[in-house]
Amino acid sequence: MADVGPEFLDVATRDPISAVLIAFGALFVFASVGAFGALTLGALVDLLTPSRVGRKPPREAR
Repeated sequence: MADVGPEFLDVATRDPISAVLIAFGALFVFASVGAFGALTLGALVDLLTPSRVGRKPPREAR
């Protein structure tokens, strides 16, 4: 597993297109992991906060 780093660097620096493809691939992975993390955090917050079922509307709306 330790030999993967230099091999990866060799492939990434072989030509500019490879470097761009690797950068976009990393961007897509980080974006999807970030979106999943945000959704998970939102679900946890929703789970831990009490629901407001049965709450009366404000006086202005009545």
